[in-house]
Order: sequence, then structure tokens, then C-alpha cells
Amino acid sequence: MQPHMIPAQFLYDRLTEQFKPDRCTDIFDKIGVQEHNTNMISKVYTSTFANPTSIENILSRGEEHVLLFCHHPRPPMPSLQEGYGLVPEELLKRMKEQQVSFFSFHIPLDVAGPYSPGTTLGRAMGANVYDSWYPQNGALLGALCQTGFETVDELERRFAATVGHRVGRYSYGSNELKNGKFAIMAGISRSTDAYSFLEENDINVLVTGVTAPTVEWSQNIHAAAKEHHVTLLGGTHYSTEKFALMSLVPYFRNFGIEAEFIPEVPNLREL
Repeated sequence: MQPHMIPAQFLYDRLTEQFKPDRCTDIFDKIGVQEHNTNMISKVYTSTFANPTSIENILSRGEEHVLLFCHHPRPPMPSLQEGYGLVPEELLKRMKEQQVSFFSFHIPLDVAGPYSPGTTLGRAMGANVYDSWYPQNGALLGALCQTGFETVDELERRFAATVGHRVGRYSYGSNELKNGKFAIMAGISRSTDAYSFLEENDINVLVTGVTAPTVEWSQNIHAAAKEHHVTLLGGTHYSTEKFALMSLVPYFRNFGIEAEFIPEVPNLREL
């Protein structure tokens, strides 16, 4: 049976309406359409990174009229000290040949909302997400969450169960979870100002992605967290952001087309 298809431009327009890229800036030069290779879309794949392994996965299926929606328009960092890689030209050529388009929203997806990494991770952990808090690129990101937990131990166990692997913990505060509250900044949290905000708001735990002290920029983060008595819980860049891309599967299905999330392997060296 012929799969249902919708115009690619219709989908681009709906994504723009939903995520409003004009309300923020970005760390990447190009947002939205990265590669337009088909005018009609029959299926959307979502992926946290434009990971070559994920792209190979899609291409190996031999499907056409496909859209790859990524949070990051580039592959994961090749090492903890380097920046994002580039999608190999050979893969871009094959995507064009197989009519696989490529679309990416980074900060527009990060901005607090029902599909943001902070909100979706908080909900996956069973928490009540009550506010956003982390200023970046002209917008507020992250999530402030309320739980019934009384200790950081309980929160750590829930976090590990949610992401599906061990998490990093750097205990710079007490084991008491003050008022059952914690903050989320999924992926990467580079701001040292964040920790004074958390202390002023009586929040003593930050759930984030990359926490490895071996990362150069992370050293200042650990110093600030220690100064303000905020415990860090790290779950890797990928694992703390994947729930946003998973949540977009039903979003795309609501347009009457197929959608599927492509899982990736978390880099546990980031913990």
C-alpha cells in the first residue's frame, strides 16, 4: 500500500510555527532546513545528533521521501575536548540520491516547552516541571522540577533508571533534597552563574549531561557548584536530551505520516 505523504514545505512551516526559531539565537550558523532532498515526506526519523551511524541506519533501509529531524545538525563531539564534527560529504550525497531531507532545530527545541529536553527529561523522571530558568541565546532553557523525594540518593536512582545506565554524581551539598526540588539543564551547562541562582532559590541539585572534570570548561563548573553547595548529577549529553526527540514521534504521527526515533549510544566518558 502506498504510504501517506505530505508536502515537505507544509512540515517545515508547522515546525517553524511550533518552535519559533526567531525568538532566540543559536550556536550553529544554520537552523531549520539543512538539506532539502524531497518535496514530499512519507516518514520522519528523529535523532539527537546528526550521527553518521544513525544516518547509515536510515539509508540502509532503502526508504525514500524521508525527513531526518535532529536536535544537533552535526555529529557528536569526537572527543571530550573537541567541538562537533561534520556530516561526511559521502553521506550527504547518498541522502540526496535516496531523497532523504535533513532538518534541525537546536536552541529552538531547547527553549522551554512541551518538547524541550528539560521538560521531557523531568517528566520522564516522574517530576512536576513548574518553571524554566537557564538563560541562553536570548531565551530561557532548562527546567525546575518538584518531586516527593527527600534525598539526593532517591533522585540519583530515579535518574539512572530513567536514562538506563549509571550516572555521574559530584556531591557538593548535603544528601537532603531541599523541598523535593531539583533543576535540569540537559546536555551541557557551561554557565557558572547558574549555581548562584540555584543557591538563592534553595535548590541544591543540578541534573545535566556532561560533568566529567577532565573536560576543560567543566573545571569552572565544578568550582562554582562546590562554592554554592550544588550537587551535580550527570547523565551524558545524549541520554539527557533523547527524550525530546522521542516525544516528537507522536508529534509527527499526528500529521498522518510514520515516525521513528533512532537511538544512539551514550558516551559514558562524559560522566
